[in-house]
Amino acid sequence: MTGIRSLGAVSRRAFATLVAAFAVAVVTLSPGEAFAVDEANRVVSFKVTIGTGGDNLRSASQAVALFRYMREDGQQFVTSVNLNNGTEWPNYSTKTVTHTAPGGIYQGLLLDFSIQFTSGQSNPFETGDNWNMNSVILTVRLGDGSDVILVSQAGSPLHRFKSDANTRWATSL
Repeated sequence: MTGIRSLGAVSRRAFATLVAAFAVAVVTLSPGEAFAVDEANRVVSFKVTIGTGGDNLRSASQAVALFRYMREDGQQFVTSVNLNNGTEWPNYSTKTVTHTAPGGIYQGLLLDFSIQFTSGQSNPFETGDNWNMNSVILTVRLGDGSDVILVSQAGSPLHRFKSDANTRWATSL
């Protein structure tokens, strides 16, 4: 006997092992999710629109939007913008802030978006601030001039920020 078998003579166990090895190779060597990193998909700016509910955002408190993204080389970064700059957002008001994106951000590489709340006190006798965020809309302007809504959520409230708890709201993109 020569030790060489025809494919028909290969045992089921050997065949299953070959198939499993092939499947592992395919999964391991396959590229990740496809995305375009061309000018048309470059994020030029972020527009954040926040609706405040029945508990205002007081002056001295801070609401900061954070955008986590990946660069083409796989490194993760965060860019942020202070949405209210310490000014009050009255009950049942809507505020929109536009933030120019740093270079190198592409729509397909955006990871998540969050709002970070820090309670402030304008005087030592004031209690910590709480804030009801009833809605949030995140729109990006792309390099081709189009606007894309990435997040549109609402509730009553969508999120209640407290001075000492629940200080972050986040969603994946």
